[in-house]
Amino acid sequence: MKLYKHILNFLTNKKDKGEFSGELFKFFIKLPLILLSFAVIGFSKIKRSVGGAKAKDPGIFTISFGNINMGGSGKTPFAFELSRYLYEKELKPCIITRGYKGRLKKKSMLPAGSMKFLPLEKSYPTKPSF
Repeated sequence: MKLYKHILNFLTNKKDKGEFSGELFKFFIKLPLILLSFAVIGFSKIKRSVGGAKAKDPGIFTISFGNINMGGSGKTPFAFELSRYLYEKELKPCIITRGYKGRLKKKSMLPAGSMKFLPLEKSYPTKPSF
């Protein structure tokens, strides 16, 4: 059996034929990870309740999306396609970003309703599908 299957069986508490399951041993191996995850969750709840992560009202309708931990999931092309759609509906969208892959070196400003921010298709690798 390949190593990744042994690891998967270990983490899901499945035992191979004729193999000692060692449930108690597995529990103690996983315990530090369980405690660490509870500590992180507890810390984030305390931080939010104290006010360390208060939401701020921007005063305008805002759509915010993305995940700082997940790169390459299509957030940039989706943002541009969504703004193109909103512009076609005669709205004036504005995208605030740090730049694709963080390569934006200086601040830029666009006039309201400008379509100049829409990149050429080669500027981003994938096209979103609706």
